[in-house]
Amino acid sequence: MTVVHPRDYYWGPVTSTLDWCEENYTHSPYIAEYVNTTTNLMFLSLFGIYNTLSNGFSKSFIVAHFGVIFVGFGSWLFHMTLKYEMQLLDELPMIYVACIMVWHSIEVRPKNQYGIALVLGLIGYSAFVTYSYLIINNPVFHQVSYAILVIIVVFRSIYLVRHLPGGAEQFPYEHPRMVVLLKIAASSFLLAFVIWNIDNVACPVLRHFRTFVPYAVGAVSQLHGWWHIGTSLGVYYYVVYTQWIHQLLDETNKQKYQLVWKGFVCYLKPVKQHKE
Repeated sequence: MTVVHPRDYYWGPVTSTLDWCEENYTHSPYIAEYVNTTTNLMFLSLFGIYNTLSNGFSKSFIVAHFGVIFVGFGSWLFHMTLKYEMQLLDELPMIYVACIMVWHSIEVRPKNQYGIALVLGLIGYSAFVTYSYLIINNPVFHQVSYAILVIIVVFRSIYLVRHLPGGAEQFPYEHPRMVVLLKIAASSFLLAFVIWNIDNVACPVLRHFRTFVPYAVGAVSQLHGWWHIGTSLGVYYYVVYTQWIHQLLDETNKQKYQLVWKGFVCYLKPVKQHKE
């Protein structure tokens, strides 16, 4: 493992309010936390944008995917520099993208039910959290604000899949797979959250462990990096789920979709309609 002398740190002293368990500047003077930087899976959202365009889904899903890319880019810069400004570029977009996901989980029909009132409410919440966080400067405030939005999304999504028009029996192919997809998305988030907290609590033990094991083994023990991977997958699966349920609740759309898995990546594929 390469050790970089503090005087050679390209980005200077740490100014962020958080400094994770990964040892700083072990590989390069240009990257403070190597594993935490490189585990942001932005390519999933790029594939999601491609699939959204291919299927002719609502362009609002492109906004959601671009939002996730923005969060990943901000996270990359934060862990690369450990600067407070880059920390804000990571944390505040998480609130904004979560608000987009709340909107997608509530406005699920072709004609919006709550209209501008919901949009203004979510913009107001984002503005309130942003202003308050800049003053309070406490990461716990940000985490609670983000958790509130995630809880709304989870409960709303469970409600939707349990109250499909005509009942679950009307969708013998879609319903069980949508339930599994939603469970996988939630499990990815939950497991990532647990691993993240283990990283916080057991940091001294993990750092000691990495002093006498090969680098490849030590890299696996960089648990905050697994938080990035788990949340990236969870958000991606959730967007696929939301796209699917939007199609089912659009009574004018008769197109059916098949859920296709390629390894850990899934996507919706239109089913060809055969003329009788």
